[in-house]
Amino acid sequence: MKCEDFEFEYTVAPNEIAGEACQHLQSCAACQKFTQSHGAFEQHLAGVINCPVPDGLRHSLREYVVTNKPGFWNVSKASVALAASLALAVGIVSLNSPSPDGGLPIDQLVVQHFEHDGANSMKTSHQVSSQLLARVSEQFGVRIKLASDISFAEKCPIGDSYGLHMVYQYNNQPVTVIYMPEISLDRTLPFNYAGLKGWVKPLKKGSLAVLGGSTVELPKEEFTKEVIEWL
Repeated sequence: MKCEDFEFEYTVAPNEIAGEACQHLQSCAACQKFTQSHGAFEQHLAGVINCPVPDGLRHSLREYVVTNKPGFWNVSKASVALAASLALAVGIVSLNSPSPDGGLPIDQLVVQHFEHDGANSMKTSHQVSSQLLARVSEQFGVRIKLASDISFAEKCPIGDSYGLHMVYQYNNQPVTVIYMPEISLDRTLPFNYAGLKGWVKPLKKGSLAVLGGSTVELPKEEFTKEVIEWL
């Protein structure tokens, strides 16, 4: 069975996978990751469906339809359904999920950022020059002490602020490290989903996230003392 055939079967009936499809899933890492991501999405969607409707939403929708009636009713039903699904899965989740800044939870922000920029950052294998690393990190009021093991360092948007996105070579494996000066939490938060695992730890100012693939060995929490020096 090909992966695309399995994905189609699983999407149509995720609770009825058996036979050849079941055997394929047991031996295919890519499809295992696909089912994990699909399961995470279904959980988010279930939470959205069960959440209360914000006050005034019905009135806002009615007003929009009346204002945009000619164009709106010319759109296909399939497109309208897709737009509604995306609005539920993205918009309302963001409004109702607890987090330090009122948006997505901090671990989801980190995973979302990695899914957007992680692949490109991991491609870089050469060491970042100490001058470049100092110039980038000083924007955040810190000095990175492990310069000899940093292969990527850039200022990147995360949530409604910016973070210092780095790739640290830990035991000859690339690990993503993100310093977020404007995102705080009151305790260390471990996470493991969507094929990624990691932790986010509060610091004197902001927080530090460390994450990698589910099979990658990650530094312990004490790593925060080794990597950052406050200016």
